[in-house]
Amino acid sequence: MALLEVNDLKISFYDTVPPTDVVKGISFSMEEGEILGIVGESGSGKTQTALSILQLLKSHSDVSGGEILYRGSSLTQCTKEELQRIRGKEISMIFQEPMTSLNPVLTIGAQIEEGLLLHTKDDPKERRQKVLDIMREVELPEPELLCKKYPHQISGGQRQRVMIAAALITEPKLLIADEPTTALDVTIQAQILKLLLKLNERHHTAILFISHDLGVIRRLCSRVIVMNQGTIVESGTIGQVFSHPREEYTKKLLDAIPNRRTSLRRKKRRMDLSGGES
Repeated sequence: MALLEVNDLKISFYDTVPPTDVVKGISFSMEEGEILGIVGESGSGKTQTALSILQLLKSHSDVSGGEILYRGSSLTQCTKEELQRIRGKEISMIFQEPMTSLNPVLTIGAQIEEGLLLHTKDDPKERRQKVLDIMREVELPEPELLCKKYPHQISGGQRQRVMIAAALITEPKLLIADEPTTALDVTIQAQILKLLLKLNERHHTAILFISHDLGVIRRLCSRVIVMNQGTIVESGTIGQVFSHPREEYTKKLLDAIPNRRTSLRRKKRRMDLSGGES
């Protein structure tokens, strides 16, 4: 049995007449411990797909067809109580911009601890130890001091690590990561990707990674789904899609990945424009 199955999923926005179909009957599955990427430009439907798994779609949108199964049980048909049990315990999610996801008036320690309060019967001492342990695991410095700080008092890279710690403290089987490195500079981005790989290997946590950047997908995922205008236009292993893309849309995304050749072309263009070395 697959960890996650998405079968003929359709999502519609109901703030227009007629409703707008933003995801148009897509299907895919994930195995335990797998890292699967969904890539596409803005408006491709990738984020709506991710949000639908935990029923986090906005009020004007909804799943209009198909089904989502987690370990064989329907997420689209489960009760609010069942969904509350799964959210944060079995399936966790991290977002692109932690400053809009973290609570500005709660300390870092309190926010990481929240999942334990909701889903375990640990006593305060046990919760405290688990918070410190997960902070060390995601390589946050001086966790005892950091616990007492607020989101605005730490760096963007540290805030993203806090989000990852909060998502993983309950040891979920599936982590959904929606563009978690987009707002970070390339050095911090590389550190976060390396951290996610390490956590995947250590805990066998499956990761559904959403991105507009195939370069990031290549560094993290074993398999990729390419979405465009609400449909899956291509899917396969990283090797297949990068070496032998079938669709023009995929080729366009691949052409947008910075590499040494394009960097040299850009440098030559600057030199030509300036009339010499820049």
